[in-house]
Amino acid sequence: MRRTQVVAALVGLVTGLFMLALGPVASAQTGYPPGPCTITVGTLDVGTVTVGQHFVIQIAPTCVFTVGASITVTVNGVNIPGKVANASGFVLVDVTVVSATQLSIDDPVTTPAVCGVNTVTASGPSATAQGGVATQTATFTLTCPATVPVASASTPATPIQSRLSLTGANTLRFVAIALALVGAGSMALVATRRRRRAF
Repeated sequence: MRRTQVVAALVGLVTGLFMLALGPVASAQTGYPPGPCTITVGTLDVGTVTVGQHFVIQIAPTCVFTVGASITVTVNGVNIPGKVANASGFVLVDVTVVSATQLSIDDPVTTPAVCGVNTVTASGPSATAQGGVATQTATFTLTCPATVPVASASTPATPIQSRLSLTGANTLRFVAIALALVGAGSMALVATRRRRRAF
């Protein structure tokens, strides 16, 4: 009986030592299964668009949104209601460039447009993201038609081509005409005096 207890104690001791020896090996496998997604913020450049163009932006964060979750979407700071993550964990934003100053988002919502960079931001719950929230920003550049600049204090007026501004150098023509008239008057005076002397 005593021998059985000693053998059981030895088996327990060996088993405990064996488990301690395996402990560091098991802890070295951290990250498996894969841990939460760490790229919770991202950006995307959609490219250049023009007035009148219609396009759809697919906002696809690296840490995808939770399927069916309500996503907060803003376009140039204006909230777009009713956005939900699709079956892929993405959000689609339908954009129409109405004019150089106005966008139509998903048809019912109008937002201001900017000649230059416009910003679409989506943020919402993500089951795979570390911290549980993912944010993705998409930008597109609106190319606006050139307009005639208005003269202001900071923007000088553009002179009309092929017409020089009037300066003091342009008086030469008038001086020449005046000298010609003085000369003609002098000649007329001399001629008149000669005639009188002749009589």
